[in-house]
Amino acid sequence: MDWRKRESIMVDRKLYREAQQIKLVSDALEEEERANMNSNLESSLQKKERHLKKQQRAELDALEKRIETKRRENKKLREENCGRLLQRNKNIVAAMDSRHASECLSIASKIKQQLQERLHFQKVDDDG
Repeated sequence: MDWRKRESIMVDRKLYREAQQIKLVSDALEEEERANMNSNLESSLQKKERHLKKQQRAELDALEKRIETKRRENKKLREENCGRLLQRNKNIVAAMDSRHASECLSIASKIKQQLQERLHFQKVDDDG
């Protein structure tokens, strides 16, 4: 039977001393139950907190790993793009050098031809 019910029954029978003793026992038991419940609750909360921290640490580690992977991928991609741009620049410079050399030869050839024509005309004028 519940201690509080016993206390109530003793009060109804006007057995106040016994009711007081039962009250003291029931108060002590209630306090002990409350302490146990608080202890269990605190223990449960600590366990849940540890579990949550562990889960969050795992998620953070996974996120850091993904970030590092993306960084490496981006760095590799940048290096590849830089390599392509550098090669393109080299190709453009080589093409321009080739074109410049070709134009120089062409101009030199034209100048040589014009000089020869002038020399030829001067020779003809001197002869004639």
